[in-house]
Amino acid sequence: MAKSSEKWIWLPDWASDLSLWQDDLTEVESSADHTFVPYETMADNLEDPYKIPGLSKADVVVGSGMGAFLLLMHHKKKPSAQRWILLSPYADFCDEDSDWTETNLHFMARQMQTTTEPGLNSFAEQFEDEFGEWQDDWMDCAKKMNAEKLAKGITYLASNKISKPLEDCSGIEVVYGRMDRAVPPAQTLKLKDLMPGATFKERPKAGHWPPQLLL
Repeated sequence: MAKSSEKWIWLPDWASDLSLWQDDLTEVESSADHTFVPYETMADNLEDPYKIPGLSKADVVVGSGMGAFLLLMHHKKKPSAQRWILLSPYADFCDEDSDWTETNLHFMARQMQTTTEPGLNSFAEQFEDEFGEWQDDWMDCAKKMNAEKLAKGITYLASNKISKPLEDCSGIEVVYGRMDRAVPPAQTLKLKDLMPGATFKERPKAGHWPPQLLL
């Protein structure tokens, strides 16, 4: 009997749709069955991401940015055999190495209720030098997203952080880019003291964008 394919599920960053780059991303494990979770679905399940269909049965979960942070916030629900690949994660989105504070994120969340473009532009400015044409793809997609769910995600980032060491993190790989401007390496590396057993891998020529980190 042929061995069944691994099941991979991808959780996106804030206001992102990883399926835009699925042709590139699926090359990481071309034989696997890949599912890309829409941002709005993730935003509907911030209190329990394992309610997302298929997540609990996935062999591998890849979380990017906010998606990685959300997994860490719910690390106790991780099935023991499940592997995680976390791209540019952080313990606190608003720490001293970040360009963001709780105050300006909450302001941006309120602003999102009436107009999304200024907030999206503020995030885009962080990575305009590293994304090239990918930035336009991201922006075009983000503009179409539900404003309330964009605001909900920003509020979540402003209101939550990881301050205590997690339980055994074996089976978790953290990947970050040396050139990342959206989540500086120093911000990700603070997780080393909070994630016993996890492996950390730096990509020297990569920034924040998932295809750069994985390929």
